[in-house]
Amino acid sequence: MSETDRQDGLIERALARLGRLIHRRAGLLIAVVVLSMVPAALLASQLELRASFLDLLPEDERPVRELRQVIEHARAPSNVLVAIPRDDPELAERFARELIPALETRPEVLATGGWVDVGFFEDRQLLYVDESELEELVDRAEQAIDRELLLRTGLYIDFEDDGADGEDGETTAALLADVDEANGPLDLPEWIITTDDRYLCIWAFVATPSSDLDAARVTYAAIRETVDGVRAEGPYEGLAVRYAGGIPTRIEGDTAMREDLTLAGIVGFSAVVLFIVVALRTPRALVLLSVPLLSGLAWTFGFAELAVGHLNIISGFLFSILSGLGIEYGIHLLHRYRTLREEGLDLEAAIERLLPSTGRALVSGALTNASVFGIIALAQFRGFSEFGIIAAAGLLITLVTTMVGLPALLVIMERWRPMHFPAEKDQTRGVNVPAGVRRGILVFVPVLAAASALVLATGGASFDGSWRLLAGDTDASNFGEYLRHHLGGRHTAAMLWVRDGVDLGELRDVVQGVGEAREAAGEDWDVVAIGTIDKVYPPVERQRARAALAERLGAQLDRIRPGMLDEAGESRLADARRMIEAAQPFSIDDVPYSAVGHMLTSDGTGSMVRLMVESRDDTGTEALTSWAAQARAVASALDGADLHAPMLSENWVAGEIFERVARDGRFLLFGTFFAVFLVLLIDFRGLRPALAVLGAVALGVVSIAGALWLTGLRLNFMNIAILPVCVAISLDNAIHVYHRWRDGGPGSIPVVLRQTTVANALSSTTNLLGFTALALTHHAGLRSVAFLAMIGVGLTYISTSIWFPMVLATYDDWRTSRNAGAPLETS
Repeated sequence: MSETDRQDGLIERALARLGRLIHRRAGLLIAVVVLSMVPAALLASQLELRASFLDLLPEDERPVRELRQVIEHARAPSNVLVAIPRDDPELAERFARELIPALETRPEVLATGGWVDVGFFEDRQLLYVDESELEELVDRAEQAIDRELLLRTGLYIDFEDDGADGEDGETTAALLADVDEANGPLDLPEWIITTDDRYLCIWAFVATPSSDLDAARVTYAAIRETVDGVRAEGPYEGLAVRYAGGIPTRIEGDTAMREDLTLAGIVGFSAVVLFIVVALRTPRALVLLSVPLLSGLAWTFGFAELAVGHLNIISGFLFSILSGLGIEYGIHLLHRYRTLREEGLDLEAAIERLLPSTGRALVSGALTNASVFGIIALAQFRGFSEFGIIAAAGLLITLVTTMVGLPALLVIMERWRPMHFPAEKDQTRGVNVPAGVRRGILVFVPVLAAASALVLATGGASFDGSWRLLAGDTDASNFGEYLRHHLGGRHTAAMLWVRDGVDLGELRDVVQGVGEAREAAGEDWDVVAIGTIDKVYPPVERQRARAALAERLGAQLDRIRPGMLDEAGESRLADARRMIEAAQPFSIDDVPYSAVGHMLTSDGTGSMVRLMVESRDDTGTEALTSWAAQARAVASALDGADLHAPMLSENWVAGEIFERVARDGRFLLFGTFFAVFLVLLIDFRGLRPALAVLGAVALGVVSIAGALWLTGLRLNFMNIAILPVCVAISLDNAIHVYHRWRDGGPGSIPVVLRQTTVANALSSTTNLLGFTALALTHHAGLRSVAFLAMIGVGLTYISTSIWFPMVLATYDDWRTSRNAGAPLETS
């Protein structure tokens, strides 16, 4: 006996001993399986779903670490945006003026935004004018007034007399016009209105972070109650107010995700179990399949709570995935058990033979699939790594609960009420495929795979890098997307926190220097403005200097004599004197919060700096990875200048995620196939069978690219997790086909087609039902998971359960022909 046969015999004898143990201790074992669900379910119930894409990178990554640093200091970490329709602009403004003080009385609301007290800045506009410009105005005022006073006395002498009688000099009226227009860099609108003039927007800034969902729900309810209270008074009842912002988007997204996953889980699980009951024509299958599966799932998510502590937006739909993959074990065991009983074996003999004959293939498939997810668990991208850890453990846990629980349930049910299995008259009866059909299948699948490989090589199967797919399809997220495109102008791409004492001018110079260097190198640079608090609240020493210059300007204007100005000039003079009188230093508390609040901190230390970019679509892969490179360059330059300024930028995080996915993609592609090949090599102890199984899987997986191109479906962050699932399902199929063919010997493919291919069809269909349930959800990302699963499971089934048996049948014919010296038989 060879070493391989000896090791195979050891495994089969061990599985046979397990079968005998199950037959003798069925009641005890099923009690353990069922009762163990209680602590497992308690553990699993503590799992939380983290729907933020920020949770997809490790906490120690710089963009995540700095983002959380900035959030710690942000005065209002989140907000609720109230959008008031402007069908009647005057009514909308009246409602907003009544709503703002009502919101500000709520303890949950720190401040409001969307309306700016423009008069505050107009009155103090001279304090926002640079000292050099004020100096110039003072000098020009002195010269212009001197000139006009001398002209009035007739003593003016023009030493550059050109015959124009002094009319070329600056007039006092022209000077006053410049004083009136000297408003510094500020250009603030009174109201924030969408570019299509449809909505007037009011922000309620709150201290509640959107990540604290319980507190966020209380805050959101309080704000809505306030809005409804104001709307119920006066002529506002018909205003169809809408909501957006961090808190509504997070709350609605979390609610929708939970409802979607719950719906998909219930519908998917129910559909799978009911399908099996109908397909196997016995209600007992409901208990036989669902109890071990539920136990395995309970322990899987209990393990997830212990090992990971939460589910993310990618691992969140593992219930549907593991329901489909896990029930495959039960399908193959139950299908094989029925075959053994139909062959005439009694209960004890069938149970003893069940695990050695089918359990070996199940163990092989589970270990191979676990190795696929084990490779995924090594990914740097947390969304993938956590998904891989839970999935790998789940497959092995469900294998154990099924291999123990299902045979034990069979024993108990058979003893309680025996099933009757009519003896099969011809155990070798199989499915014979006509030669022409076989040749067509043998040619079609490789041709499809080759064409798909060409599509893949030419970029026909693309990746949708929009991270907004992860936000779901809720009213708040959709309306927020509309506002993002219709608030126009510029938006904040990054927020930096700087400590007190940091020279903001130096910081601006450093950031501008990065931009100049990148542009000189032909690299992207999107920053068009840098917003610092000194632009809205000038330092006290600068205010004093400007107030002194304004006083000097006032002294010059006091020299203007009656009759020197016409009516328009007198009006400008009155405005100038009003501005000069108002040009007194003020404190930060005097500045309207809507203009300065986003730059203040919660603890009063330091301030925020905004990096502004032009509003555009920044959700694509290229835009996000480009911004990530720019953010890294800014962070590195600030480090080099010894300026501590951590950066909050969600797009930096998203860009890093995309780069991780790209790097992980290559590793996962080659690592997965290597791991699968290694496990198959160990299991089959032969190069050719390992390559044969792997080849059948590869053809189906590659063919997915062609189907993506034909359907227009694109890969994204969520549905890409289905690709390893397709590999796992197809591996199970191919491994069962190969094991049954090897056990049956040459010429057994017709029987394999009747038995194993049918079982594979049941398994693949159950997976499809589990995934198809996701098509009922409101989340675009989850729906794309369903559509890709339908494509992937279908194509890999064709390659592993139809094409692969045809290859083995052809090999049998070739081997028989060679041994017999006869022509090759093809039918």
